[in-house]
Amino acid sequence: MTVDLVFVQQDAARATLAELAADLGLTIRLIAQRVTNMEIFSVNVMTVELDADAPVLDAASTWFDRRGIHRLARAA
Repeated sequence: MTVDLVFVQQDAARATLAELAADLGLTIRLIAQRVTNMEIFSVNVMTVELDADAPVLDAASTWFDRRGIHRLARAA
């Protein structure tokens, strides 16, 4: 599963992804990273690939939601 995740700080992003990997035991691969503006502040957008079985990927979605981590919609 490939997702674009939005973080306010780059250091927070890396720490959060490390926590995700430790909590759920999945593999995370950074594909791209960019800084963009949302509203009036800059955010760090990381495109990552999550590799695990389907139940773990479902758990990752819940994990993001519980922590208030925003995912950008992917273009169809």
